[in-house]
Amino acid sequence: MKGANHMTTQMYICLGLFVFLIGGYVFAKQLKTTNGVVALCAIILTAWSGLVDPKQVLGNFANANVLLITGMFIVSAGFNRTQAVKKLSNLVLKIAGGNFTVMMAGYLLVTFLLSNLIPSPVAVFTILSPMLAASCEAAGVSPSKAMFAMGLVVVGTCGVLPVGSGAVMFATQNGYLESYAYTDYTMQLLDPFKGRILSAIIIILYAIFIAPKTSPDQPTNPIEGSTAKGRGVAEKEALPPTQEFLGYFLFALTTLGLVFASKLGLANWQVAMTGAVLEIVLGVLTPKEATQAVPFQIVLMLIAALSVGGAMVACGLGDLIGNGLASALGGTTNGYIIGAAFFIIPFILTQFMQNQSVQNIFIPIVILTCESLGCNPVGPLVLLQAACLTAFLTPSATATVPLMMGAGGYDQKDLLKMGWLPSLIICVVSVICTMTLIPAF
Repeated sequence: MKGANHMTTQMYICLGLFVFLIGGYVFAKQLKTTNGVVALCAIILTAWSGLVDPKQVLGNFANANVLLITGMFIVSAGFNRTQAVKKLSNLVLKIAGGNFTVMMAGYLLVTFLLSNLIPSPVAVFTILSPMLAASCEAAGVSPSKAMFAMGLVVVGTCGVLPVGSGAVMFATQNGYLESYAYTDYTMQLLDPFKGRILSAIIIILYAIFIAPKTSPDQPTNPIEGSTAKGRGVAEKEALPPTQEFLGYFLFALTTLGLVFASKLGLANWQVAMTGAVLEIVLGVLTPKEATQAVPFQIVLMLIAALSVGGAMVACGLGDLIGNGLASALGGTTNGYIIGAAFFIIPFILTQFMQNQSVQNIFIPIVILTCESLGCNPVGPLVLLQAACLTAFLTPSATATVPLMMGAGGYDQKDLLKMGWLPSLIICVVSVICTMTLIPAF
């Protein structure tokens, strides 16, 4: 665990950048600006700050998640251009008997399944959110009542089942344990499932029955992205039969490509962007329609999160906080205290930085701290993953949040209002369940 043991000038600059970014999102309306402008300012300030190389900031515009989001918005727009979304949303509503809660239950169970088959919450959200939005509108309900619930399940239950990415987590963590020469304990295939399944069930139930009640009745900001009215099929002339079929085919092919990308040796962004290009080349979308399908404000918010989060990693601010946590734990032998510490601090940091960055910072801290305490690191490592996936309080937490904000028309205040209670529930349930089933001592 290396790094400065006190705040440096660079860390203060980085902290100021983050405060500017989140403060700008909170007060954008009062300042008569937009989140996109705030995000762009943060990107430029990061490039000028000296905390990271400007080339790294530029590289964020071609980040894998940025390309994945862009590609999936275009692919989703191609699917929306067909009659499928209208037909499927009406079918779901018919099966639900017009009951909004039953409709949400159906969508969220499918969301849970796809979140564990496709190793990308961003891809899952962009696939399902247009259909959910269409069903909401057919039911006479604003999408703002439903999008947070879907985002909650997409992010919070990712990797719970021992399939897809969840089937390789144990091997990855064992590799880290071996690399830090702490092989007294090993993680088993079902350990992440044991530690997280109860909280996943609670997340799904919360999303079905409670989240719609805490979500705004109408969007605070204009709805953006592939769920926005005017981007769907209902307002446009039907496609010719060939393009209609291609719209279905390309959407299905892209989705399957994302499911099996790792087995095929493909990158997720590669699959999504290929699908996007084919949508245009084969005439499902015109170039203008494809351009309009990309919500550039959301893309800029993600790039800003990557830039500021990267600066936090580069200047060592995340390491400083992590090292302070390890020192504060001292010689405690209470497994619940250890588990709570390795949930709460990464959870807080995840709201400021991209969750994968936080996880990368804390994996060695968890292992080395547990080694010094002589305790089992498996439970804390499972909790670290859970904490980094409790990432929905700010748009900096994970790439899915800006998409959710655009699809539901949420602002920063909405996120805090909707997200604090499920975050608290996930924390308590995860710590108690994980440290009971996988004790530290």
